[in-house]
Amino acid sequence: MKALFCFDTKMTGYFIKHSCLCYTFPRYLIFNKVKLFRLTCILFAACFLAACSVPQYVNVPVDYAPKLNFNRAKTTIVVINHYMPDSTRNRNKRVLTTFKAAAYTAINNAAVQLHALPGVKVVQLVDSVNFTANTDSVKFLAKKYNASYVLAFEDFKGETKLQQDYYNGVPSVYRVSVVKTSFTLYEANGIYFKKLNGEAEINDNNAYGNASSLLAHGGPLFDAIRNSALDALKDYLPYTDYHDRPLYTNGDQLSSSVELIKAGKFDQAFKILNPLIDGPDLKLASRAAYNLAVVYEAQGDIDAALEVAKVSNQKQPNDFAKAIIVDLMKE
Repeated sequence: MKALFCFDTKMTGYFIKHSCLCYTFPRYLIFNKVKLFRLTCILFAACFLAACSVPQYVNVPVDYAPKLNFNRAKTTIVVINHYMPDSTRNRNKRVLTTFKAAAYTAINNAAVQLHALPGVKVVQLVDSVNFTANTDSVKFLAKKYNASYVLAFEDFKGETKLQQDYYNGVPSVYRVSVVKTSFTLYEANGIYFKKLNGEAEINDNNAYGNASSLLAHGGPLFDAIRNSALDALKDYLPYTDYHDRPLYTNGDQLSSSVELIKAGKFDQAFKILNPLIDGPDLKLASRAAYNLAVVYEAQGDIDAALEVAKVSNQKQPNDFAKAIIVDLMKE
């Protein structure tokens, strides 16, 4: 039987109609029930918010040593250019000039970074004014300058791709514009060589930006091509990467560890977190293991960080651990 709620302006209560039958209730009883329901909802919301605390973040710098080294005693590297923009496809002189300037920016940045390495001497043969492609053989150049290597800039291009990132441990996919550069590092004999490819995102924060702003000297394109050249040489250069890591703060012990981590007191944070990992509370153990993974990463111990991050995900699967595992496996 269908029930209808109605309000009778002539009566002092509410009534429910079941066909032709009516049941009346005092108004104060209905109001008290509504108030009780609201109070219950408020208490439930308060408990829910208390249980789901907002994670705090820590910026973790990670220093990387070069994976490959040149001879520290004495190494001479000749830097040349093999790139020339296609004037048959693009006849706009301003655009062609900008392409040449962008290529020179990548070449010059690579030369500067290599020159800063211990024992490395760089011979830069690329002229920013008379920008042309070098056609001399690698063997000839190496012999002329008594060089061990010849680094040649080959090409650069821009493209758009999908990129995945994590926020609060939750993956999100978005579209980014990137610049890709390519170099070739030849040995003095000209026979053996290695392709060096780099990539960097174009960070154009100007909402009203256009092609002109991207191509402007010192603009987003030039910043990206500098970073792309660094990325191409990353195996030979020391560098520092930064990660914004969320931290679990639920409970007094985790909160204490977070404050210590943010203060850089990693040894003290370890003393709090390590005993919790083997405790009976799997949720707490998982979160403690994740926070400890951040501690290891901040100390530069990537292997230990990866191991304990996997422990966190094994004890209780969580998005924070999954995200850091992906990053650590790349490192």
